[in-house]
Parts: sequence; C-alpha cells; structure tokens
Amino acid sequence: MKTMTAREALAHVESGMTVAFPHLSAEPQALTRALWARAEALDEITVYSGMLLSGYDFLKGPAAGKIRFKTWFMPGTLLRKTAADVKAEYLPLTWAQTGRFLNEVPIDVGLIQVSAPDEQGNYSLGVNATVARALINNAKTVIAQVNPAMPRTRGDSLVAGEAFDIIVEDEVPLIEFPFRPVDAIDQEIGRTIAGFVEDGATLQFGIGGIPGAAVEAMIERGCRDLSIISMVTDSAMQLIEAGCCRKADPKAFVGDILGTRAFYDWVDGNPAIALADASTTHTPESFVARGNIFSINSALEIDLFGQVNCETLGGKQAGAIGGSVDFAMAGQVAGTTSVIGLRSTTNKGASRIVRRLDSEIVTISRTFVQRVVTEHGVADLRNLSVRERAIALAQIAHPDHREDLMAQAIELG
Repeated sequence: MKTMTAREALAHVESGMTVAFPHLSAEPQALTRALWARAEALDEITVYSGMLLSGYDFLKGPAAGKIRFKTWFMPGTLLRKTAADVKAEYLPLTWAQTGRFLNEVPIDVGLIQVSAPDEQGNYSLGVNATVARALINNAKTVIAQVNPAMPRTRGDSLVAGEAFDIIVEDEVPLIEFPFRPVDAIDQEIGRTIAGFVEDGATLQFGIGGIPGAAVEAMIERGCRDLSIISMVTDSAMQLIEAGCCRKADPKAFVGDILGTRAFYDWVDGNPAIALADASTTHTPESFVARGNIFSINSALEIDLFGQVNCETLGGKQAGAIGGSVDFAMAGQVAGTTSVIGLRSTTNKGASRIVRRLDSEIVTISRTFVQRVVTEHGVADLRNLSVRERAIALAQIAHPDHREDLMAQAIELG
C-alpha cells in the first residue's frame, strides 16, 4: 500500500482501461476530479458508476470524447436542472443485478472513499456497501480516498488497509442529497400508505416526497417494532429516533446512506445502522428469509394494464430501475406487500395514469403490481381481471382525467 496524491494515483489509469467508483455521497471526489484530468491525456477509458451528485461536466469538457461513461442510474428524474442531456450509456440493471455485475465485469481500477482508520488500522466504507465492496473484491487496482468526513458505520463496513493498493488522503465534505420538500399531496398519499403498515414489518422505501411522507405518517400513527432494509435517508433517522423501530440493533440493514450532514453525523458509529450489500437486501433469497416486507416505491406513470414506468421521460431514459423491480418481486413472497405511490398528475397537469406508457419501456410488469396509491385513493390490483384492473386505476385518477380514462378502461377486455 502506497500513499500519494490524487494526481499521482490516477496516473496509473491508462488508455483502454475500465474504471469504476461508487455513486451519490460515496463518490470519492478527489479521485474523480483527478480521473477527469487524467482522461484528457488518454485515448479512451470506460467508466462505471451511478448517479453523480457532483455533476456531469466531465462529459462536456476537454475529456468528453475520451470517456465512455456507463451508468446504472441516469440522473434526469432527480437532477433535471443539472443533468438535462447526460451523454451516457445506460445499464438496465436492477440493484441486485448491479451488485452481481460489479463482481463479475472486468475492472482495472476501482476508486472508493473510506473513513480515517481506527486504532487497529481498519477503515470503514461509510455510506456505501454494494459498489465499494465489489470493487475491493474485483478491481485489479484499488485506490482509496481516505476522508475524515466519512462516517464510520457498522455491519459489512470494516476494511483492512491491505485491501488498498494506493491511498490518497483528502478531506472533502460529503455531498448532501437534494431532497424535494414534502407537500400536502405527498402527505395525503403517505397517510394512506402508512395505514397498511403492520407493526413488526421490514420496511423498504425509496427516495422522494411520497416515501418521506409515508414515514412521517408512520411516526404519527405510532408504528412499532419496524426494521429497515435497502437504503436510508433522513427519514430513517426520524423513524428510529421516534421509537418506531425494533429495540434490538441493528435496526436497518442498508447498502446506501444518503441525506444531510446532520444525518451523516448521526450515522457515525451508530449501532442502529449496519451496512450490507445487495445480496443481503435485494435478492429473492433474502426476501424469503425475512418475510413480512413492506415496500414503498414511486413511479412516473402507470398505464391501465398496470404496467409501471419508473425511468423514462419524453421517450428518453431519465432514471433507473434501481430496487423497484427487486421489491416488486419481493411482493410475491407470502406475507409481503408492495406499494406504488404516485401523484395523480404531473406538475403540468398531465395524468400519471395513462392509456399507454411514455415509451416502449416497462419497468415493472403488470403481473407484479399490487397496490397503487394516489391522493384520490387505492387501486388494489390483486386477483382482478384486465378490465377490473383498468377500472380500479381509472377510479383513482385525477378528476380532470377520470371520465376519459374510465371510458377507455371499460373498453378493455
């Protein structure tokens, strides 16, 4: 293991190599800045990562033609103002598949970010497990940015220094996630969803106003003995601090931690949170072992057949599959519930319940969709015929669109 500057470390990247690094707040920013600078002197490199909160200027600058960027999360659904036209190749992978992919695809250089070492010389992966752990296992060369701002987390997070080939010491504040404020419509949907949650359930909730509002409603209801899997945001901190989760630690097994600086400080050394990769949180085997999973995910639109679009806008790839399909599959395990929450209209007033999806891409097949919730009610699609499902969905559409959708629903066989 050698210690050097970011520029010296990234000089090990040569033309034709494949480089990978974690996404969101786990992005090793000192290393990625040096990577973009290094790319200017190369012919071509392939880069794998997810959604980058640091932005995508590297795909527009001097190195743009040198970088073949492949991603499992196009940023258009969450970072529209800063990433309107990202020139990237999309990897249509569920999160469980992403974990396997990173353990199988050849990777020359893995860039990760870790905490400062403890007294025994061990580092912590901090806010990301699935990607960082896979790169340690699979990359030919592992370069670690040691960042004192990275919280130390429990679970599958401890890493010995021998796992790294090169260390770069650089303190950089973790990027905070830009959450959208919860509004009255989110709260209405969230209260409905929370009403289905049973004490003792294992929760999975995605990012956004609706999952956040559902957590707020669970706290108001006084839910008890809950546990959490998949990822955690500030909402998880609120749920745990409110006493809604089980007494035993860990209360959450998670692969990604994202939120505010206060949340990162709260996670630091907290036994309630345990890092775990996708094989522990997103696979059919893990769902069967846990049982009683209650998953809450959002969508961009759903058609009258019950097919769900979570990833395209205007016919273009704008988001990701993520864990939505994994947890739709989890809904097939006895005692497990899958809920799709969506606002009935877009900001421009267009219906999110539609006759045909935005593009030919279907994120979640109709057969795996159970409960759909809007601010106008619940469509429980289980055990319904095609026509009955369409009518149930039309009934929870916005009143401005309901009559037209109902007419189309009745015509379906």
